[in-house]
Amino acid sequence: MLLLALIAAVLFGLGFWASWDTDLAYAPLIVMVAATVVTLVIAKYIFALQARFANPLPRQWKLAALFPWRAFGCTLALIGVDIVALGLALFVPFVRVLMLIFGLSWVFYAKSLILLWGFRKYGGYGEVERTTYVNADSGM
Repeated sequence: MLLLALIAAVLFGLGFWASWDTDLAYAPLIVMVAATVVTLVIAKYIFALQARFANPLPRQWKLAALFPWRAFGCTLALIGVDIVALGLALFVPFVRVLMLIFGLSWVFYAKSLILLWGFRKYGGYGEVERTTYVNADSGM
């Protein structure tokens, strides 16, 4: 809910910025671009932190705001996966068909491996699940 409020505030601000027709409009634009980047980076980590660790909600938001700067390489890798996926989907027609068939699951899988790498040194409250890179077997 808070993430949606942040996104709505950014969109509202961008709407006001677009309605201004002066050179003074560029100062709020810088603030809005910075707010957009912070909101998107928080959105990359908030759900992964919620799934990985058990924290109260205020601490979870604090961690989601601070973790991208602690694991900056992980953040850049996540953004890189998004850029590659978007670029492939825009410029390679066959990948568009694959995106329609398989959805974004391969993008999320690639991101999950990067997030496992980023979360490796945090937690310490139990054994971290080993990555197997294979599908589950029913044992038949």
